[in-house]
Amino acid sequence: MTRTTVTAWSVTRRAPHRYRSGELAAPTGPRLRSALAREHAREPFTPRDVRSAVARVRSVASGLGVEADVVRGGVDVGGAELDHVWAVVDGHVVDVTMPLRATAFADVLRTYVAGDVDDDELDSVAHGYGFEWRVVGEFPAPLRYVGLPVWGQRDGAR
Repeated sequence: MTRTTVTAWSVTRRAPHRYRSGELAAPTGPRLRSALAREHAREPFTPRDVRSAVARVRSVASGLGVEADVVRGGVDVGGAELDHVWAVVDGHVVDVTMPLRATAFADVLRTYVAGDVDDDELDSVAHGYGFEWRVVGEFPAPLRYVGLPVWGQRDGAR
């Protein structure tokens, strides 16, 4: 008879983290914002390709010697919640796919969540705003980001 050892792995369940708005500290913040703005000018970030945008943010951050975690969770845009993926750098949200600092875009996003606007229209509206409307640390109230790092990166969760 052969003896077999079975190891049971348990997954620690933690409550999702609520990210606060705030400016990324210098020199990371200004360098990251500038590098991401150049990347956006080269190829605009869009709501249509969120995962690719997060990968690009991670690549840009890595090039600056900064680590970026991928977070999945919800973005509450005041009356509607979007299931979303974004990056976190130094504990701050970096969400370049949508111009959420623009109130008019947040209004369109609410109608998108309700199903009254399709992907093409959301993408078209987002293209009308420049990079300065994207979230790099600071975001307006009542916007809220709540989530956890993806499974492969949970060890670094705050």
